[in-house]
Parts: sequence; C-alpha cells; structure tokens
Amino acid sequence: MKRKFRVLAALVILVSSGQLLSAQETPAQAISNITIHNTDGSVTESATIVWRDGIIEAIGTNVTVPFDAYVTDANNEMHLYPGFIDGFTTWGSPSQPRDPEDPSSPGEAPYNLAGVQPERIPSQHLEADKNFEAAMKAGFTTAALGLEGYMVSGQVEVFTLSPDQVKEGLFTNSIGIHGSYQRARGRVYPSTQMGIMAKFRQVMYDAEALQTHIQYQSGNPEMPAPERNEVLEAMFPLLNKSQPLFFTVDDKEDIERLFLYQDEFGFDIVIVSGKEAYAKADELKERNIPVLASIDISEAPEWYAAKNDTSKKEDMEEVTEEEQLFRDRQLEAWMAEAKNIKMLLDAGVMVGYSSHGMELKDASKAIKALLDEGGLTEEDLVKLMTTNTARILGIQQSFGSLETGKNASFTVFDKPFTEEKAKAVYSVSNGTTYEF
Repeated sequence: MKRKFRVLAALVILVSSGQLLSAQETPAQAISNITIHNTDGSVTESATIVWRDGIIEAIGTNVTVPFDAYVTDANNEMHLYPGFIDGFTTWGSPSQPRDPEDPSSPGEAPYNLAGVQPERIPSQHLEADKNFEAAMKAGFTTAALGLEGYMVSGQVEVFTLSPDQVKEGLFTNSIGIHGSYQRARGRVYPSTQMGIMAKFRQVMYDAEALQTHIQYQSGNPEMPAPERNEVLEAMFPLLNKSQPLFFTVDDKEDIERLFLYQDEFGFDIVIVSGKEAYAKADELKERNIPVLASIDISEAPEWYAAKNDTSKKEDMEEVTEEEQLFRDRQLEAWMAEAKNIKMLLDAGVMVGYSSHGMELKDASKAIKALLDEGGLTEEDLVKLMTTNTARILGIQQSFGSLETGKNASFTVFDKPFTEEKAKAVYSVSNGTTYEF
C-alpha cells in the first residue's frame, strides 16, 4: 500500500507570488470535483474539500482553493464519505493466556487471574494488527479501542487509524471501562455469571472503601495512610459516575441484569453489541442507555433464502403444517435480529456501531442484509457509523461529519459504498492520506 503523508513545509518556502511561508505553516491539500455524501443524507456533486494540519478548512461547491494546496482532481468519478467510526473493538490487543496457571486459592485469586483488570490502558499494550488496514479499506478512520479480557478487561481509548504506528494515533485517553459477563479461564472464582456479578459488586464496594479512606486521610494526616491499589483506583471513575461502563452483552435477560448494576451504582452504561437489545428498547430509551450495535447478523434460514432466489423457486417442496409453524417461528426470530437496529432507532434509542466480535470481511454481507431485510437505508447506515457513534463516544466536536473546523478524516470510494464491489481508493485519517 502506498502512503502519502502530509507534506511539511521547509524552513522557508518560496512561492510563485513571491510570498513566504513560515516554518509553522503547512501546505494545504484539496480534492476537487468529488461527490460528497453528507451525514444528513444529502449529496453534494462537483464539490471541493480543503484541509490543512489535520483540520478541514473548507468544503462545498463554492470553495476557493488556497494557493499552496496540493490538489487532486476526482473528475466527478469518486465518492467521499465522512470517516466511519468503530465505537468499540479490540484490534491490536494482545491475546489473553490460553492456559493460565491455577492460583493456590481459587476462591481468592489475584485480580488479573479473576479477570478484573481495569487498570490496563490500550495505548500501552497495542500491537500491530492487519485489521487496522482492513478497517481503513472499509472506510473506517477512527476507533474506540479496548483490550481483550474478561469481566473487566481495561479502559477504552479513541484512536485515529493508520496501518501501523497505532499508538501514535491516540486522540482521547480513557473514555470508559469495558466489561462483560465473560468468566476468566482456569480454575478460579468467579466461574459463573452470578459469581461475576457478585465479584463486580465487591470490587465496586472495595473501591468505594479505598476512596473514602484516601479522602479522609488527606484531611486527617494523623490517620494511617491507606494501602494504595491500582486496580481499585482504576474503578474510581465508575464509582464517581464520571465515565461510563462499556459492557458487551447480547441476551435480553443479561441486559436486564446489567440494569441492576446501574440501579445500584448509578453510573452510565454503553451497551456493546446488543443483538437482542430491541426486546428492551423502551427501557433503554428511558434509562438513556445508548447501544453500539453489532451488524453481525446470522445467516437467513436456508429455506427462506431459497424462497427468495428465483433460480430455485421451482425446486421448492411443500411442507407439513408442523414444519410451517417451525419455519414461521424461525423466520420471526431471524427478522427480529435483522431489524434490531431499526427497532432501537424507532424507539428513540441512540444507536452507534461496533464491530466487536465480527470479522471485517463479513461487513459487506451484513450491510446488504440490513439494507434488504433490516429496514435501514444508506443514510441510516452512514449516521450509525459517523454522527451517532461520535456522540456516544463524546467526540462529536471533532469527528462524525464533514464540516469546517472538524478533523480531516474521510474516505474516497470509487462508487457509493453500499454498492456491490465498492472499493476505497484512499483514506484520509487525521489529515494524513493513505492510498490503496
């Protein structure tokens, strides 16, 4: 892959007009005669976009291109979209040990063996990963990254993407803590979902006790100093309700159990994946809980796919009444899965996008299913992966739409991205251009 990085000005650059650029200034870049797909669903043809130092300077049809800009003419053959944002994924995370050593006392295992690791910070652990380049080729320029793990796997940080040197793309430090009902490997407590819930509650209460001790001792120096603990102290933002809990969950019953956390501790929650979130849509709206939804839809029932394939209609066989009842229930369940996002949006839930748990190579097929069966439009999908996700992550001032003053992060496709075989020609991430 060829990469074209921002051109840095020399100490002094002489231009044709005789003007001089200082060492602090950087030449602009521009794309002209491009079709821009905006997040409100509108399309601007024969448009121009100009950016400098990673920030959009101008965009629209009546744009004056700066004299120092490096201009690319798209000849009205290309399509530009705001950079897609992945609301939560674990690309670049080191894998957890497959066969960890059993602790001497399984009921009192160290935090790391029990799966409680909120102190872990992605930017300190990320490794090279082919998914970064694959994501950029799919139109993504920004991602909230977490770490692989168990019940509390670590913090969540926002990065602008590049095929390598991902740590240098750190945009926002910790915006939350990631958790799930996944138990740690090995012979260790907690080993059940109820055990995980009990352990989480205990960690929160232990963190509360430590914070109270620290605060009291600071005003009473004669009191013995508390024993500091980085794991418990990393839970303080949840305890103080200053950061949300990003929680990976799919089953509606497990979502109900997650509500118990919020009722007891009062912190904000962001659901990751949420494949059955539609079943709790009204309560999610009431609780103001957003969903970074998975688009990983299971395969349609074979008989349904065949029924909609004109080349196979003649081969359809009659079925018994009992089989038809089974098929009706099967189709109802699959359609609910396919329409999950649509039902959440209709209920007024804020829905963004997460690829967590999905292979990027399957994204195009999933998008087609959402358009064909899920009741979504291209405009819905673009909003899902841009403005909505930016709002959920709290980065909407810089990302999520193409506007003057916002971060220069967008992707140029050779055709509308939902069309078959659409291909990213190049990506601009935080002002840097990557050609494919």
